[in-house]
Amino acid sequence: MGIHALVKLRTHKQPLATSGTITSDANVPPYKLDPKGLTSSHSPTHSPTHSPTHSPTHPPTYSPTTLQPTPSLQPTQQPTQQPYSLLESAYQALYAEFLAKSRQNDIPDSPVARDRLHALIAQTRSDLQTCSESTIHNLISRVLELQESLLAPIRTLPSEVLTEIFRSVLASTHGIRYFSWRPTKLSGRIFPLTWICFWWRNAALSCSTFWSTITIHYDSSHAVHTTQAFVILTQCIWRSGISVPMSVNIGLRGVGSPPTIIAMLVARAHRWRHAKLIFGPGSLQLIGNLFRTKFPLLEDLVFECDGLDSIKNPILERRPPLRRLKLTQLSESYAHVIASRNLKVLEVGSYSGVSLAKLLRMCPCLEFLELRSFESTGYPDTNRPCQSFLLSLSLSLEIRGGVANGPWECVTLPKLTDLRIRLPSLFSCEEADSISTRATLSELKEVLMRSGCALQHVKLFPASYGGGARWPGALLATLEQFFEGLPAKPEGCFVARLPVEEWKKLYLT
Repeated sequence: MGIHALVKLRTHKQPLATSGTITSDANVPPYKLDPKGLTSSHSPTHSPTHSPTHSPTHPPTYSPTTLQPTPSLQPTQQPTQQPYSLLESAYQALYAEFLAKSRQNDIPDSPVARDRLHALIAQTRSDLQTCSESTIHNLISRVLELQESLLAPIRTLPSEVLTEIFRSVLASTHGIRYFSWRPTKLSGRIFPLTWICFWWRNAALSCSTFWSTITIHYDSSHAVHTTQAFVILTQCIWRSGISVPMSVNIGLRGVGSPPTIIAMLVARAHRWRHAKLIFGPGSLQLIGNLFRTKFPLLEDLVFECDGLDSIKNPILERRPPLRRLKLTQLSESYAHVIASRNLKVLEVGSYSGVSLAKLLRMCPCLEFLELRSFESTGYPDTNRPCQSFLLSLSLSLEIRGGVANGPWECVTLPKLTDLRIRLPSLFSCEEADSISTRATLSELKEVLMRSGCALQHVKLFPASYGGGARWPGALLATLEQFFEGLPAKPEGCFVARLPVEEWKKLYLT
């Protein structure tokens, strides 16, 4: 409502009726004082005394809520006081109305409703320009912001499209993360999406997938001020639903009972699809008590725990349908715990045994194998051939136990296309290391030759390599002999990030 019209109405000399109406001239309906503005009252009991007319020089003004005309009064009459209280009351009601619409995304759904909203926005802008009282000016400004926000194009997005946008935002993140030793213990990109408005919040809360990726790393020595974070984490776990597959990352270090939030995640292990579990030495005794369920959906498992043998792994004993497995250590005598036709990727930090043939037989569909350390425990005692369909092989030529030959005995790799070999460090390459490396590379080359594979990429790189490091002569001769006649494309062979031909010119000439 215009300020001047309120001023004129406030100073009109007609008395107020006890019913709450303002008397006016004949043929003009009286107006009620309503908290939302001035509205017409069609009561038949009014005093026909004066008849205000709308002259061309004084057009009618409108209520900010109903857009109904208010009576024009004589411009010669001056106000006795400013009617800001009435204007403030009207805009407080408008603010509550449009705040509710904004939160519920109640946008105008017809041309008539949009035109009405545009007219109301124009009236609000006019009142904002003429209002000089700071408090009411701020109130009108907030009302105008809410009104204009209802016309924002993003509000017309279907909820399904908004959900897909949220999904793309969260795809490259690690979900909800908690680290007990960080000042900001709880973080996640999903949280800011719930702070924008009720519409966005409801869209984020309604999709259980957004809350199903959770990381919790707990160290008992840094377990301070965790109560509030655990309350929020509990809510997040409940929001993940009851059937949506979960991705969890649990780290447990220190001595003592694990927090209840860990047990809450483990109770949902039947929903795990991806799991990364890191346990410190002080937490070994807790592992067996936590996992007493099956894992029917588990496809990806990273299990890092020093001092825990694979046979004692409570998850592998339940034979989940794994497609990718990463272990810190594995023994050949316990390789049967990972026997599966589903397993495609296997990464082992330390493998001990006499041969890799048994391991490859246990996983006949394996496509990628990475061994960072091999501890030979003797010579193979069987000549049973083993054909593996590995596509990619990553090896570290760190062999302990004094026996260099034997790991690839009776093994053929006809499908192998990618080979990565980590050589010993150039800074600590002794004569014994050179002999072991030469014997291992010679055996591996023999396997490649008899397999008849066609290698696309071969990369050899030493550990702790520096650009100006000196290559031992024995190692140079071993590598030169390895590449000679190798069934691989020359353009796909690299040594220490250099194409093999450039490396030969740099170091062998």
